[in-house]
Amino acid sequence: MNIKTPAALLAIVALSISFIPGPAQAFSLGLEPVTGTVGSEVKIPAFCQYGEGEYSILWGSENQVIAQGVVDAKGCAPIYFKVPPCARGKHTVTLRVGSKTFSRDFTVTSTIALETTKGPVGSQVLVNGYGFSNQEGGIRVTWDGNTVATNIEAARNGSWQYMLTIPVSSRGSHAISASGPSSTPAEVGDRIYEVSPTLTVSPVTGWVGRIVNVAGTGFGAGESSIGVTYDDVQVKSGLIADFSGSWQASFSIPPSSQGQHKLDAWGNMTRAEEVPEAIFTIAPGIRVEQISNRLGEPIHVGDTLLVNGIGFQANEQDIAVTFDGARVVEKITADAQGSWSAQFRVPPIHNGGHTVTASGDATRSDDVAPYTVVVTPYLEVNPDNGTVGSSVALSGAGFSSNQPLNVFYDGKKSEVTASTDFKGNINIPFKLPVSNAGDHTLTVTDGGKASGTVRVTIESTPPQAPAPTTPEDGAIFNLFENKAVEFTWTAVDDPSGVVYTFELGKTAGFSDTVTHRESLDRPSLALHINERPMAGKYYWRVRAVDLAGNASAWSKAQSVEFTGSTFVWIGGIALAIMVLAGLIWWRIRTISKKGGWSTDSRSDSDSDS
Repeated sequence: MNIKTPAALLAIVALSISFIPGPAQAFSLGLEPVTGTVGSEVKIPAFCQYGEGEYSILWGSENQVIAQGVVDAKGCAPIYFKVPPCARGKHTVTLRVGSKTFSRDFTVTSTIALETTKGPVGSQVLVNGYGFSNQEGGIRVTWDGNTVATNIEAARNGSWQYMLTIPVSSRGSHAISASGPSSTPAEVGDRIYEVSPTLTVSPVTGWVGRIVNVAGTGFGAGESSIGVTYDDVQVKSGLIADFSGSWQASFSIPPSSQGQHKLDAWGNMTRAEEVPEAIFTIAPGIRVEQISNRLGEPIHVGDTLLVNGIGFQANEQDIAVTFDGARVVEKITADAQGSWSAQFRVPPIHNGGHTVTASGDATRSDDVAPYTVVVTPYLEVNPDNGTVGSSVALSGAGFSSNQPLNVFYDGKKSEVTASTDFKGNINIPFKLPVSNAGDHTLTVTDGGKASGTVRVTIESTPPQAPAPTTPEDGAIFNLFENKAVEFTWTAVDDPSGVVYTFELGKTAGFSDTVTHRESLDRPSLALHINERPMAGKYYWRVRAVDLAGNASAWSKAQSVEFTGSTFVWIGGIALAIMVLAGLIWWRIRTISKKGGWSTDSRSDSDSDS
């Protein structure tokens, strides 16, 4: 070697020295990188330079063993380890090979990790936080910068968990992050979650014709031309999503057979293949309703009901309808959509709820939700009109079985006694009592508190007017005649029975009535001497009133005169003569007892004295 200068010589010496192995303790531990997050991978390069034999990698001040192995001097390959869960900040990494140790600080930073990175709105994702400060509090989680969780607290090793429900968002990428008092969003960084479109239907089971709500989430913001299909048949079109990618609509389940049916959706940004299908399950069911314009009114024995079956098997046969377990319709066949209909009459039965169900050769009665028909007592009266005292027949059905009955007429209990039979039927004869013309209420109740009400009409035709017979028009009667004055008129016949009203007045218009008698049960009236009016001319009339209160016209008025003034004068004179005669007789008898008449008036006077 030709060394020409001291500088060159010095360089050669230095290079030689660099190839001389020194003591291992003089080396510091090589780490790549020296900063990272929990779970990140760290490399120790040129591992063989630290010696040979068994080794251990220790973490932190507690010397937690995180890796072990044997150094292969031949290969001198690097080894790797992962950062264990720990709080943020500096932690010492120690390599121990035999009796030798090598150390280096590693700085842990905060981060988060997601268990899943894709899903629909409403799904849940577990957010794990690592490398936060020891028991750090006030940690919050954000979705696209908006806080969705607060006041999360880390454990001693800086770790925490939060189950995040994906909020309503449009399809595509969205950022999830976290931060705390000592962990900034910039340090933690973002984790991307991909929102995918989804379709939901509510309810998920039901009958044909049921209104269901279908909703889409995770579609494009403002996406248009959205359509919905049911079993590949379009049921909705032209829908538009809002800016969060959500939309909703409703439709009626079309005729379809029993089982599962698929719903799908698409739009101008979202293909149908990207949207998971929603499932709606058709369950067999029946619906019972009345016929003949009585929808919503009470159901009575004998009413005709329409029963519709839906959701049975396609073309199912031998379908039967039962009422309280007894078959009322048989041999029904469903159409290709599993639908059918039939009619039946409500059989004689007591009041209350009764079960209607159906079954077929493929559908059990237990598979069909039963329908409850509430039978209301029914009461009718025949005829529905009559006269006072006439008989009507009360008949009805749907009352309680074998119960005593009470009959009320206009709310007043009658003395009629009767009972229902074992099917709740009634048949009662009833005599219409005295009551005014018009409508009246008949109510029947039983011991089971079932009741029925019906109206009956009392006739309103007035009877014929009677005609006066005696006394004749213009007749005169003596006031002091002891014989009664008899007023008579023609009798009147009426189906409701009649009574009469009599009036005696001073004028033909009867504005000043002196005698008024009602409810006379015979066509006559006798005025005795003590009932007669004062002397003078009077008028009398009469009318008939049936027991329903219907009054005839008044009869023609006839005059009658009561007189007694001449007889009073003659009687007075006669009375005066009788009194005078008595006095004279008394005087004569007195004088004769004293011895005769005297001309000396004084002596007579003295004698009298």
